[in-house]
Order: sequence, then C-alpha cells, then structure tokens
Amino acid sequence: MLSKKILITLALLFLILALTGCQDPYTPVIQQPQLASAQILGYSVQQRPIELITIGTGEEKVMIIATIHGNEDAGTPLVYHLLDKLRARPDFLTGRTVLIVPLANPDGQANRTRHNASGIDLNRNFPASNRINNEVHGQQGLTEPESTLLYDLVLTHRPAHIVSIHQPLYCLDYDGPGEEIARHMGQYCSLPVKKLGSRPGSMGSFVGVEKNIPIITMELAKEDSDLTTAQLWDRYGRALLAAITYPESPY
Repeated sequence: MLSKKILITLALLFLILALTGCQDPYTPVIQQPQLASAQILGYSVQQRPIELITIGTGEEKVMIIATIHGNEDAGTPLVYHLLDKLRARPDFLTGRTVLIVPLANPDGQANRTRHNASGIDLNRNFPASNRINNEVHGQQGLTEPESTLLYDLVLTHRPAHIVSIHQPLYCLDYDGPGEEIARHMGQYCSLPVKKLGSRPGSMGSFVGVEKNIPIITMELAKEDSDLTTAQLWDRYGRALLAAITYPESPY
C-alpha cells in the first residue's frame, strides 16, 4: 500500500501537469480562428486616433480603407462587419493578411464634412504628379497627418491591391492595373464597373498610376449611410470578400 507521502506527491504532480496544459503528444491540434489585432497609426488634426486593424498572417496583403471623406461613412460599419465575417471564416485568410483602416478621416466624420479639420480634401493630398496645389488640396502633397499616415502605410506594406470605400457615385472605379479585380468584385454586387479617371492628387493617382498597385474605389450610393449594418452587408459584403479572395470565389 502506498504511503501517504507518495500519494500526496503523485497528486501534486498530476495537478502541475493539468495546470501547465501538458497533453498527450498525439492529441490532434485544433486550429483556432485568427483574431484581429489593432494599433493606432497616429492622430488626426484634432487628435482623434486613426486605427489599423490587421487580421491574418499570410504573405499576400490586401488593404481596405473607409471614410477618407468624412461625409462618406457607410464604409465604416461595413468593414467592421467584414472583420466579424473573417473571424468566423478564417479559411478566407489562408495565405493572406488583410489590413483595414475603418475610419481614415475621423475629424471629417465627426464634423460631417468631406474634408479634414483643416479644410483639406485628404483624397487630393497625395504627392501624385497630376496634383493641383491650392487651399483645398493642400499647397503641396502630404500636408495633412491623415494622408501622411495612409501614404506611409501603403509604402511600408506594399499591398497586392487596395479597396477604398467612397460615396455617392455608385460604381466600381479603378486606377492602375485594377480592372480585373473590379470586375471580379462586380460579380457579387450590383455596382457597375466604371472608369472615372484618375483625380488630381488622389490616392488612386499616386498608388494606382504611379506605384502600379491596383486600387479599386468602391463608390456606394449616397443613401447607403441610412442603412443598417446588416443591409449594407447584404448589398456589398460579398463584393468585399471577393476583393480579399481574388481571383477565387468568396464562397
């Protein structure tokens, strides 16, 4: 019969093994969904944080940007819901990393203006060769902290392609070599593919035309700001997923 001291020692040993998570080496490993991580890229003119959410760890990077114009903010709840979908379907992230800026112009969104708090159109503040220097576009490129953060983010990560969500022109526009991706997205929503032309000093002009990174401008309808998140997802969610899974189907 085992002594009391040996029984106590064995009990302590089993307790330590349980607490340290020691398992049978042949136990199957359960794959856990890849959860998102968030960081503050920097701050707006009025010191509101601008957040980057990263989900996935794959080599191919896809960037999605919402609300660079403050009064075009339907994209913000849409991309937050996209995160929930990606958490639920981590298979979409195989080989991919998705970089999301949910609110690129927080001052404009708070003040219900297209421009930032300095009165600058952030999507005309990039150092593209076609830019026009003035009081609305900035007297030179990257005068604003918000556009500078996006510029640095693109050049740091060099994404395979970018989706920037706008309103109210209701189409899938593209700059650079983005037509094929736009047409792929167009199979999963009612937005028509329409080439609007590269705007002076825009992100599309700089990133798409000059850096040759495909960028799709997803122009939602003006009234989409009045929709619920569920309604927005029903209209555009599959197209956003298609941008991530390109050239594969999102389902």
